[in-house]
Amino acid sequence: MQNSLSGFDALRIDLRRKRRHYTRIDNFVNKYIKMTLQWGSLAVMVYRCEQQLMALRIPLLRSLLLMLFRGLSVPVKLATDCRINPRADIDKGLVLHNFAGIELDPRRAGTNLTVNQNVCIGADYYKRGKPVLGNNVFVGAGAKILGDIEIGNNVMIAANSVVLTSIPDNCSVVGIPAKIVSRGVTSDYLNFDVE
Repeated sequence: MQNSLSGFDALRIDLRRKRRHYTRIDNFVNKYIKMTLQWGSLAVMVYRCEQQLMALRIPLLRSLLLMLFRGLSVPVKLATDCRINPRADIDKGLVLHNFAGIELDPRRAGTNLTVNQNVCIGADYYKRGKPVLGNNVFVGAGAKILGDIEIGNNVMIAANSVVLTSIPDNCSVVGIPAKIVSRGVTSDYLNFDVE
């Protein structure tokens, strides 16, 4: 099932969420130029543009534009070291808080996904499937979410955790393998709106 918003519509909300909640000094330069041109924001822009182009219904035009765009996007992917599968179904509110070493290929991710550096979300070693992430998920630096599992809504995954089993709603997890350490999560990272 595809998201209600994707491509350029979702990108506008992704950038709005990052500007609203991650700008430390609230002035025009920091909010609109610096936050837009950060490496993580550029990686999200590349993903959303590829998503928009893949939605074109004219196959020849789609192929031509994707080929041209990939010529522009490859340097961004190399510079950011962020790879987001353009076929990944990630809803609005995606924020790459930091960049580098990010691999995103979930089967589905809900609204307000926040990802830090060196995160891998995708198929496990045995290729048994890809994870499904709920809404308001925060993934700490170095965390791995692998395999055919489900991550609930309002979940915080601590740095360097390895998640190999499903996690229910409203939890914080930590460790290798990840274990639930608290329930009823109330962190500000999870309450960021997208509108």
